[in-house]
Amino acid sequence: MAYALSQVLANPAVAADHLLHADTVFGVEQAIGRTGPGGAALLELALRPLPALERENYPVERVRVVIRPDHTVHAFPLDAANRAFKHRNPPPLQDLCLQYPGDDAALRWLPEDGLEPLVTLIHRHLLYEEAWRRTGTWPAEDAPHGQPADGSHPLRTPETQQEARRWARHPSPHPQRRPRR
Repeated sequence: MAYALSQVLANPAVAADHLLHADTVFGVEQAIGRTGPGGAALLELALRPLPALERENYPVERVRVVIRPDHTVHAFPLDAANRAFKHRNPPPLQDLCLQYPGDDAALRWLPEDGLEPLVTLIHRHLLYEEAWRRTGTWPAEDAPHGQPADGSHPLRTPETQQEARRWARHPSPHPQRRPRR
């Protein structure tokens, strides 16, 4: 069971401690949680690269995650001065552009997924940004910015199409029955 965002909002310091000590997320080297303006949860994380990337001198990434009471999430890379980012929103926010909201739910993090998948998404995104800075190539299928003409951006690679089918979020096969009166 994932760590619920309601728990993060109720006590960000405990959520940060959970990330540090549970075996549910890789690479959380430091975590501090506090309550911010408007009741938002603020988590400041230091995320260690995967061992193979650490050997390639990928940096420990520092990020501030803001989870608002409506479960809107923003991730702000710290130590970002003088570093290019391919998927970052324009000023004034300049938070990471983690996903396209019009994509199929199978390809997006949703609030009910919880804290651990969110931190994993952010960590992976920061690793991809570093790979892009080093090679000029985004290491996965790359969603363009902006609104598509129709619906969502098309999935171009067979691998992403397969994963979208694999992770499709289907309604429960057993609809809830209404109690008899």
